[in-house]
Amino acid sequence: MLAAASTVTAFSQDVERNQPQEKVKTKGDRVIVRDKSKPVRKAIEDWYELNKAAFAARDLTEIMALRTKDFHTITPDGKTNSRADMETRTKGFIAQIVQFISQNTEIGSIDAQDDLASADVKQRTVRIQRLPDGMLHKVESSVVQRETWKHTSEGWKLFRVDNIREGSLLVDDKPYPPR
Repeated sequence: MLAAASTVTAFSQDVERNQPQEKVKTKGDRVIVRDKSKPVRKAIEDWYELNKAAFAARDLTEIMALRTKDFHTITPDGKTNSRADMETRTKGFIAQIVQFISQNTEIGSIDAQDDLASADVKQRTVRIQRLPDGMLHKVESSVVQRETWKHTSEGWKLFRVDNIREGSLLVDDKPYPPR
């Protein structure tokens, strides 16, 4: 847990060190100053790098340290999974992983309000995974979901996942479950 805390602390310190880039524009007698550094996007992109590294290392403590204490997910059928539910699910998931081949994330437009920021996120992973048949398989999964992060004293952390859609799963390059 100490490693997780130090990583999150280092992450938030790195975000704070970023100096905003400003764009100054004059319209008539008004001066408009805009922050062009996109600090929330940069912080969330940095968060994803930490998250990817934690999953690649299959480090449950580090993965959960990047989530708020009240982290939860809402499935397409409306069921809410608590942080404890997701920790159990994540533990089972990473236990099956032998190696990640790739982890790709595309963050859509970010809506930031107060201490929350949300965006639709496209995720795609390719991994070598042991499935219930006991054999190793190439598994490719993709999904689009809304992710919401909360700004905490330790930096941005994942707070909620919902609006899960456009999921697909390939096992050994074939749709799963088989059609």
